[in-house]
Amino acid sequence: MDTKKIAALLYAVKKGSLSSAAEELGYTQSGLTHMMNALENETGLNLLVRSKLGVRLSPDGLELEKSMKALVDAAETLDDEIEKLRHKNFGSLRLGAYSSVVRQWMPSVMAEFRAKYPETAVLMDAGSITEIYDRIKGDVLDCAIVSYQPSLMQGLSWVPLRNDPLVAVVPQNYQPEMTAFPVEDFSGKEFFMPSACFDMDINPVFSLCTEKVQPRISYTNLDDGAIVSMVEHGLGVSILSELVMQDMNNNVRVLPLSPAASRSLGIILSDKRQNDRNIKNFVSCIKSVLASMYPSKT
Repeated sequence: MDTKKIAALLYAVKKGSLSSAAEELGYTQSGLTHMMNALENETGLNLLVRSKLGVRLSPDGLELEKSMKALVDAAETLDDEIEKLRHKNFGSLRLGAYSSVVRQWMPSVMAEFRAKYPETAVLMDAGSITEIYDRIKGDVLDCAIVSYQPSLMQGLSWVPLRNDPLVAVVPQNYQPEMTAFPVEDFSGKEFFMPSACFDMDINPVFSLCTEKVQPRISYTNLDDGAIVSMVEHGLGVSILSELVMQDMNNNVRVLPLSPAASRSLGIILSDKRQNDRNIKNFVSCIKSVLASMYPSKT
């Protein structure tokens, strides 16, 4: 049922004239007459009595008058609530990200975003890989900066940003002559697996070699800094990423992997949010900032 037609009918009855109502509502008289005829055809009822004196509700129209007014009022209330929600959503952007991304990228990104779009507040939330993907799918977050996980991408869109190389983190005195860490050398070693489901990025590394690589994995709930501290004290080794290790001051060695491996960082968002203006603005800002940070690596 088209509430605009019902609202026009009630307004015409209020004015007592189709021509007066049409003029004030911005319709031609013939256009409004066509709307009324279409509404009566749709309901199968004669809702108006037309005469030289104007228009009034028919007996059937009078019986429906209360319900028609309630429907029009409800539609107006719904429109108001939708508009308020649109305004609220436009005023904020709910963003998820890894802690390393928040630490290394977001200060510069936020500075540029606030300068360009001061009316939009960014609300940031950190979490594990699966937590962030679930929050996007549950519409708790608008978009998020994470690593690409094909198994979790159903119903989501992907905006690639940068490949973040994975690196071996070993004690400072570990084979000083070594310039790259062979992946097969992880076999048999005490290996600290980072928390936050980072194993989804790391486990594929152990499949890069022809022979099966089997480290002695300790799954932890430790953050990145705690993992590095454990390695620093000679308790084992780990794999993290260049972004995670950036500005870490621990006494450890950080070696590229052989063969090389990386995680693909980018932005995930729901397919239905691809045209969201706030998200488009944010994507533009972060791409601009990363182009400045990594001029030869974007």
